[in-house]
Amino acid sequence: MKIVMSADWFYPAQVGGSANTIYWQAKALTAEGHQVSIVATSQNIDKSVPRNRWLPMDCGRVIYTKNLHFYLPFRHILYGLKAIRKADIVHVNSLFYPASFVWIIACRLRGKPVVWSPHGELSPAALRFRPYLKRCLLLLFRCVSAGVLFHATSVDEVRQIQRRFGARVQVAKLRTMMELPLPVVRVARPYLLFMGRLHPIKGIERLLEALAGSDVFLKSSYSLQIAGPDTDKAYTRKLKDQVDRLGLSAKVCFIGAVQGKVKEHIYANAHVLILPSHAENFGNVVIESLAQGTPVIASTNTPWQVLETKQTGRWVPNDAESLQKAVEMFLTMTPDQYAGYRARAAQLARIDYTIHAHVALWSDVYQAASAQHRSVW
Repeated sequence: MKIVMSADWFYPAQVGGSANTIYWQAKALTAEGHQVSIVATSQNIDKSVPRNRWLPMDCGRVIYTKNLHFYLPFRHILYGLKAIRKADIVHVNSLFYPASFVWIIACRLRGKPVVWSPHGELSPAALRFRPYLKRCLLLLFRCVSAGVLFHATSVDEVRQIQRRFGARVQVAKLRTMMELPLPVVRVARPYLLFMGRLHPIKGIERLLEALAGSDVFLKSSYSLQIAGPDTDKAYTRKLKDQVDRLGLSAKVCFIGAVQGKVKEHIYANAHVLILPSHAENFGNVVIESLAQGTPVIASTNTPWQVLETKQTGRWVPNDAESLQKAVEMFLTMTPDQYAGYRARAAQLARIDYTIHAHVALWSDVYQAASAQHRSVW
């Protein structure tokens, strides 16, 4: 099957989880014998990587397009239109990236089946950013969505898609999976961890409030390490001002973006990862943490109830009181209890979330999109 995929950010860029998710998916599909082409932008890609040229990679062939501006992706659109002509299936990633709408129109004109992945862009929290523009765009998108198979990673995202595109729209629900890193040797360190881009949707301010109100945390040797790229400088300044105001300067450290083996060691050595987001359609950091045996506290605004059912972490509201109680539970449990959480965490990641063991599920989605396209057109 010839599969063409769009990506605004793409590996090795590390802005947003979808950059890696699309790469892992394409790599697994390529290993299964599919012909995969990815049209990506060169956003956050090292200057040594060639632009506007097809590159053979382990995930298929990739072209990093150099555009006048991220939101004026003329070359991205041009190379996409050329690739679509030979595609059996087209997978559009992102709703609101300008190229996506053009790709959908091109697929309609050329009679190509489409899978469209919003990647969490329809969550209420995400729609609060530029709401009037997005409302207008959604009306436009709805006019061209006939025959499209949407992809959702959770039950909540299925509902979000149906709310915006109609109850009869076709949606395939398939959880995000990834290429799991090898476990690293753990050297336990007394820190809690937030990993992810620094953006208001992540709710980090709620976590800081929780820790400031916890005598257990304040009197312990534990600190909070905040790791991730500074994608919203105003929000980062706000967080640092909050740390000073709450008297947490000696307990909170901003360590910036981390990658590769360094990132895996930070996961492995942490006591617990905390994801206090206002919205997540998935949250790759959860799997990355579980893969290293580190339990996770995630907010109920994320699709991670399995943390409770499998006893690999906590799934709690992201108000300060609930986060505080969850943190204190991990700071006060016995060593044997904590070891049990770590063992179950690693097991859950490797059984349910490795892409290479479940890549056939993506083949099923693409076959369903082709069948739906034939039935509509």
